Amino acid sequence: MIPSLLALSVLLQVSGAFAADPAPAEAPAAPSESPAAPSAPAVPSSDADDPLAPHRASFAELAERTIGTASQPVEFNWRRSTAQVAVTGDQLYELNNFNSLRAGAMARLPSGNMMVEVGAYYVRTWDTPSSELLALTPYRQPGRPDRMELDLNVGIPLAEGVVTLSPRFLPALQLVLNGYAGFRYLLYPDAFAGMKAGKVFSSILSPSLSQDEIDNLDDRRPDSMQVDSGRYGLMVGVGNDLYFKQGFFLSPRVMFAIPILAPVSNTDLLLWGDFSLGIGLAF
Repeated sequence: MIPSLLALSVLLQVSGAFAADPAPAEAPAAPSESPAAPSAPAVPSSDADDPLAPHRASFAELAERTIGTASQPVEFNWRRSTAQVAVTGDQLYELNNFNSLRAGAMARLPSGNMMVEVGAYYVRTWDTPSSELLALTPYRQPGRPDRMELDLNVGIPLAEGVVTLSPRFLPALQLVLNGYAGFRYLLYPDAFAGMKAGKVFSSILSPSLSQDEIDNLDDRRPDSMQVDSGRYGLMVGVGNDLYFKQGFFLSPRVMFAIPILAPVSNTDLLLWGDFSLGIGLAF
């Protein structure tokens, strides 16, 4: 009897436990609201391992910077040459009826951004049909008989660059357009005949020929020529230097006399021209 009662009480307790409503579960506590700290942008793993990543910049940043400088194209750098030598031939236009040709050589020395030239030349002067006809009249023209000339010139580059030639199989050249200013000294060796050493020295330094020199040149001049007394001259002009890659160059140029020294040299040849062509080699 007692075991049956115990079994019944256990069944009643189990059934009551299943019938009772379960207690509601506590809601989780809401997290406290606080301002989130800014976080660093995520760096891709490929950039994090790249040592050049800190040096990269956007196109907008690069556009505001100086990225580099453009270099000047050079086929032959004449400024780096030690010296240059050339032979030249000239046609003189002294605005008279005589023919005059000049030939000689010059040394050229690059100095910074300019070219210094020293040259020695021989000038041959002879008659033309017009001067021979003029000799039959009492009129005479100013002119200069055979002589030596010494030049000191300074050339300043005005423009330069690499140029291509036509036909295209010819090599490219370095072209330099120069402006020139120079001093020209005329020397007549025959004019000193019979003169003493002191007078020769003073005559060499004089800006004009002495009467003794003019007299000595009288039998060496063309018949219709009146010997010009000028000994010094100033020249200005322009010319091109055409450099080949190997250092060979051509130098055509035109020079004009300016009569600044005419009052002291007593020259009658004021405005005249000199057209020349030089062929040389730069070392």
